[in-house]
Formats: sequence, C-alpha cells, structure tokens
Amino acid sequence: MTAISHPDDGRTGQAAQVVDVAEPEAAAPATPRDWLRSPVLQGGVALLIYVLAWIPTAFRPIVHHPALALLDQKSMDPNFYVWSLRWWPYAIAHGLNPLYSSQIAAPAGHSLAWVTTVPPLALLATPLTLAAGPVVAFNLLAAAALPVSAWAAFVLCRRLTGRFWAALVGGAVFGFSSFEMNHGSAGQLNLTYSLLLPILAYLILLWRDESISSRTFVILAALTMALQFYLFEETFADLTGILLVAFVLGLVIAGRAHRPEVLRMARVVGIAYGIAAVLAVPYLAYALTSQPPRPARITGMDLASLVIPRPGRTFGISWLTKAAAGPDAISAACYVGIPLLVLAILLAVTSWSSRFVRFLTCMLAFIIVASIGPILRIEGGRDATLPWARLFHAPILRNAYPARLMLFAFLVLAVATALFLAGPARRMVWARWPLAVLVVVFIVLDTVPIKVKPHTSVPKFISTQQYRRQLTRGETVVVVSNVGNAGMLWQAESGFYLRLAGGFINAGLSHRTDLPRPVQDLANATPGYVSNFEKYVRRDHVGAILLDANHEPRWVGIFWRMGLHGHRLGDVIVYKTQGCKSCKAVSWTDLGKAKPASA
Repeated sequence: MTAISHPDDGRTGQAAQVVDVAEPEAAAPATPRDWLRSPVLQGGVALLIYVLAWIPTAFRPIVHHPALALLDQKSMDPNFYVWSLRWWPYAIAHGLNPLYSSQIAAPAGHSLAWVTTVPPLALLATPLTLAAGPVVAFNLLAAAALPVSAWAAFVLCRRLTGRFWAALVGGAVFGFSSFEMNHGSAGQLNLTYSLLLPILAYLILLWRDESISSRTFVILAALTMALQFYLFEETFADLTGILLVAFVLGLVIAGRAHRPEVLRMARVVGIAYGIAAVLAVPYLAYALTSQPPRPARITGMDLASLVIPRPGRTFGISWLTKAAAGPDAISAACYVGIPLLVLAILLAVTSWSSRFVRFLTCMLAFIIVASIGPILRIEGGRDATLPWARLFHAPILRNAYPARLMLFAFLVLAVATALFLAGPARRMVWARWPLAVLVVVFIVLDTVPIKVKPHTSVPKFISTQQYRRQLTRGETVVVVSNVGNAGMLWQAESGFYLRLAGGFINAGLSHRTDLPRPVQDLANATPGYVSNFEKYVRRDHVGAILLDANHEPRWVGIFWRMGLHGHRLGDVIVYKTQGCKSCKAVSWTDLGKAKPASA
C-alpha cells in the first residue's frame, strides 16, 4: 500500500490530505483500529451521542408520553404541524389539492401556498401517522430534529477534518445552536430540520474530491435542494442568495490557479439548482397566484443578541440580566456566545493563510451583517436605518426574516470549530480544547426550557370518537379552547371527520387567534357583537360549537345568555346551534355592563 500526501492547497485548512492507493490483491486485512475509524461507525456513534444528550433530557416528557399533545400548547405552531402531518396523506388519498384546504376556515377554505406544511416530513412519516396518529408522529419528529441536524453537520465536519472529536463538537455547534433549540422548543419542524444544508455542502466536498461523478452530484444535489424548497421555501430562497455570494467570494479568494475549479463547481451546482427549480415549479406556480402573507414588523437580528444569553442564564450579572430582556423572540434564536465568537476569531488570525479559512471568515461576516436586516438594532433600540434598507421593500424580500440567515452562520461556525480543533498539533494547544469546552458549556447553559403540559390536550370526546354520535361527517364546527390551535389538533386526530370554522395558519395570514372573528369578538361581548355572531352562524352554516371544558375561556357564559344551551360529554361541552334558532337578543344589562355613552 502506498500513500500519496498532498500539501495544503488552502481548500480545507488541513495540513495534509492522504489518499490511499492500494492494489486489490495486496490489500492488507482491516484491523480493529481501522474499523474504529470507519466513517459509517463514527457517524452512528455521533448520532447516538447526540440522541442520548438531547432526547432523555430536554424532550424526556414528550418521549415518555408520545401519544399526548404536550409541546408548548399555548402556541399555535405545534398543533398546526400536527395537522399538517395528517393533512398531506389525507389530501393525497382523497385526490385533493394539498395546497388548498376546505377543511379549515370553513366554508370558504384556505390556501396553503404560503404556509409551511412540511410535505417531505409529512410524507416520510405517513406510515407512522396512519398507524399511531399525527400527535405521535409529530412528537417523534420534533424530538429527533436537533440530533439529526447535528449528525448531518458532523458528517460534513468529519469529511473536512478526518477527526471524530473535532467533528463531534462542530456538529453540536450547528445542531444544538440557539437557532435550532429556540425553534425546536416551539415545535417548528420547518426550521429545525436543517440537515439538508450540511448534506448539500457534504455533496459538494464529495464532488470536489472526485468521490462522486458530476452526474451523480447533480442528481443528489438537485434532490437535496428540491426537498429543502418543499420543506421550507424561505430557507431555499436564503440558500439561493448564500450560494451566489459564496461563489462570487470563492472566485475572489481562489486566485488564478484555483479559479477554474470554482467555476466548474459553480457550473455543476447551477445545473443542480436549475433542476431543483423545475421540480419546484408546480408549487411556485400555485403560490404566485395566491396572496402572500403580510410583512412582519420586526424580522432582523438584534446585534446584541449575538452575545446576550436568554433571561435566567445571565449568572446574576445585573446589566446582563437587564440586557437579556431586551432582544425580541426572533433575536433570541441568534445567540452565539462569546467563546464561539472568540474561537472563530482565533481560527481566522492563526490560519489566515488558508484560502478556505479566509472564505469561511468572510462568509460569516457577510451572513451576520445580512441577518441584521434593514434596521440596526442594539438591545431593543432602533439605532440606524442601514443603506440597503430599500432592498427589503421588494415583493419577496419584504416577507423574509433576515434573522433566519443565522442558520447559515451556525453552519459556518460549526465548520470553523471543527477546523480549529483539528488544526496542527502545535498550534494553540493551550487554548484549543479548553475553548471547545467553554463553547459546549455556553450551549448547554443557553438551552431552551421545553414547555410541556402535564396532561393531554386531546379530549376523550375526540380520542374515543364520541363526536361520531353527536355530529355528522363534514359538519362545520367551531372549537373554543385556550389551547393554541385546538381545533386543528382535534380535526387531525379525528381524521378530518369535522370541518373547522377557524384555525390559525401563521402570523402573516391569520388573525391573532384561531377563532373566527365573530366568535372571538364575544370575548368582549356587546349587543352588536352578539347580533353579528348570530348572523355568522346562519350565513356560514355552523352546526356546532365545541367548548373545551378543561380549558374554558372565561367569556363562554355569553352562550347561555344568548340562548345557546349545551350538554357536556366528558371534557367537551357541545352546543348544537341549529341555525341559532334559540338565540335571543342580548342587552347591555344581560351582559352585566353599563351602556357606553357613545353606544
């Protein structure tokens, strides 16, 4: 066996790359040490470590009770994704357009073109969803998201460095970043399944090293990017911009000798991207005919959030505690921490001669600046409008969240961490692993508390199919509950037996509540609102109101005052409206309120 050693060409930052060339008849038998170095084995061990570090700790209640809807039931998102996991197999089985549903916002229905219904995950989990229910499928997908994303980053980092422990820390930096943990605790599957980004980078490395042919690369990369589009189109759009900047920067840094290689890489990636875009055309064509969501008010990163941990993780330091309460929820997912920033700076200073390190450093700086968005904000204050602010008025960019670009920053930081730890043996020995320990400690300290409910939010009325004896199939109902998107959860668990009036899609398309406006208005009932409610029930043919008796909103006594009488079945009170025939006019006195002077 002979070994050909290639000196560092600045592409990977390694001191040398060794390629073994062996003749088959002279191949030496594999030793136990070779087996332990196997990429497949090390990848499996890394995944096991990530799973054991995450699921039994943060997600332990959910894993112990996988059939219960537990994750952040005050938020609308988890139950929306439970609904999405059930919707795709239902729509396909019934020959329905999966990008439009008449099962919610009944009777008109709602377009799902600008909604992240995660079809790749829904189709992947279909056997589990049909066998065990959408809640079980959601819980297991939510629990596995971060370890799987960390594993994908590990595979990339190991390909670059050849070092297990360096890659293991690098994978953790990406998979357990504040970005992943914040969105994971919110049950946002579209943002936590980020494994496709490091997989795409891994495929680029395989092509560069001639481990796969250009044809194989184009097919695999096109499928990867198409899957990313259907998983979350905004991340795909961000990837488009990142790739363009990366290739321009690569051409600048590569120099004359390596520029042809960058151009060849840009060509094959461009072909793959074009195929992915063609695969996305059916979705895009439908989306462009639908109304996009309303732009959010704050979508950029608060610059201070890079170093300010979440409240309760500030070591009792008064000024840091005050600052931690400043950045908004979007910026909370952008926390990097001082140790990781120091590591990135040390790598840049000590390895600036490496073209690849220069590329990583410049990309990291660009992504951080781009994540700020149109307005520079520090600790919640609006400090300055940035020169590129007008760009965010464009039709597509105005609906994007610049802060979500930090996902790419964490991938860059993961690679930088692995390279720093796998650097030359004599370089920064005193700081390398102690700094790595600090990076991991700061990740652990900023871990998001997972909000779970102690009991299921799916009532027995649904789980034991009592609704079949009370309601006809396809009957339009309103679900009233303090649980976020309870109606969509119940509908998914019933297999779409009921049509739902209401349902929360996202902040850009829905009102602040999952209830229809005429129902929500009863929270501050007036005689006029009661009259509007009666007209709404008749106009939209609402057959029943299902009240969650375990999470009863304080204003539901209005139903009794206006003449609606329900009967309790376990943990649900069923109000059969019958076209509101029994409804009666309600006065200010009936409501226990004084008539306003302006009324």
